[in-house]
Amino acid sequence: MKNKPPTSVLEVVPETQAQAWWNELERLSAVLGRVGPDEICCGGLTQRQCAILRILAAREGARLSELASHSCLSASAMSRFVDKLEERGLVERVWGTGSDGRAASVAITSAGRTTRRQLDRLMLQRSAQLVAAVPEAKRKTVLEALQILNHALESSTCCGLNEPVARLPEEGDER
Repeated sequence: MKNKPPTSVLEVVPETQAQAWWNELERLSAVLGRVGPDEICCGGLTQRQCAILRILAAREGARLSELASHSCLSASAMSRFVDKLEERGLVERVWGTGSDGRAASVAITSAGRTTRRQLDRLMLQRSAQLVAAVPEAKRKTVLEALQILNHALESSTCCGLNEPVARLPEEGDER
């Protein structure tokens, strides 16, 4: 009797393990994404747009200022990200929330939740593929190393990651 080959990498790598890896890799990606350009990835969304959908799926009705702070962005930059998500029907602004009638919160729409679930599944598959590429005996060690790295990166302030660039001399500056 032959063993049936797995049809999905999730049959080889337990989903809980892939999820743990994905969580750590997404944290790393979020930190690295703060210092680089926003590339288009899944479903035509940028990494930050995907992260905003994930935050909103977990924290329904977050205010723009909360989203901006959580993402280490200015309120105006966050507003531009939300504009693009709103144009696609993935989120909507809800005006008059809280004690300030002018303040807006952002709610994820049904289409946004569907997109987020699709992205979650895709990223879980990709994470499982990455886990499967690491020798089984090393997987726990690599995951622990990623967690340590993420903790170290997160303990630096958002702008702290950019400090070496900010200190570069201007062209013609002899320092």
